[in-house]
Amino acid sequence: MFRFSRSLVSLSRHSLLHRRPVPRPAFALPSAIPQTHLRRYINTSQNPKRCPACSAVLPTPLPVCPSCAYIAKLPKSMTYYDMLDVPYEPNPFVVDTARLKARFRSAQAIVHPDRWVGKSTDQQATASTMSSIINEALHHLLNPLRRAEYILTLEGLGTEESDKLDDLELLSEIMEAQEELASAESPEQVAEVRKENDVKLQDTIQEIEHLVAVKDWPAVRAAAVKLKYLQGVDSAAEAWPNRSNDH
Repeated sequence: MFRFSRSLVSLSRHSLLHRRPVPRPAFALPSAIPQTHLRRYINTSQNPKRCPACSAVLPTPLPVCPSCAYIAKLPKSMTYYDMLDVPYEPNPFVVDTARLKARFRSAQAIVHPDRWVGKSTDQQATASTMSSIINEALHHLLNPLRRAEYILTLEGLGTEESDKLDDLELLSEIMEAQEELASAESPEQVAEVRKENDVKLQDTIQEIEHLVAVKDWPAVRAAAVKLKYLQGVDSAAEAWPNRSNDH
C-alpha cells in the first residue's frame, strides 16, 4: 500500500512539472488591440453600469437613471453605437434595424424632454440635448450612406463634400439617369430609371459591407462616394416631378 501511494505522489509531481500550458480562452482579447479601440471588443451587457447616485442598474448605456432622476452629459468618447447599444464588431456596417429602433425607443423613453418637465433647468437642458443626439444617432445608423461615412470618421478617414467619383463609366451612367429623370413625362419612365439605379445602389451597399469587414478603409471611402451619387439619383426620382432647375 505504501509503495502504491509513493507511486501516485511521484506521478502527480511529474504531471505538474510537465503539464501543458492552458490555452487562452476563445473570448480573450487580441494583445495587439490598441487601448483606444479596446471598448469595441467588450460586451458591456455583461457588466451593467449602475447609477452613481442611487446604485440602481441603468436601463441603457446612457448616464441616465429613471429611478432617482440622475442625468449627466454624454461622455465625448461615446459613439452612436455605444449610445444605442449596437455592436461595432465584427462589422459595424451590418446593423439589425429592428434592434436599432428598439434601442432608440428605450433611450428616448428616458431622455425625452417631456419626461423631465418639472426638473431643474440643468436637468431639462441635458435631457433635451441628449434626446437630440439620440435622434442624430438613429439618423446616421439607419441610412447606409450616413452609416458608412460615420464609420469612416471613427476610423480616421472621414469623407468630404468635395469628394469626386473616380469611376468615369458609372459617372456617365448617373448623368444619363439624371437627364432621363429631367425629361421624364410619366411615372412609368421614372420608375424604370429608379429600378435600374436601385440595382447599382444595392450592389454598392454589398460592396461596402464586404470592404468594411476586411477593414479596407480607403476602398470604403471610394465606395461611399459612389453610394452618395447613386442615392442622389434615387432622391431625384423620389422627388419627381419636382425639379431643382425649375426654380
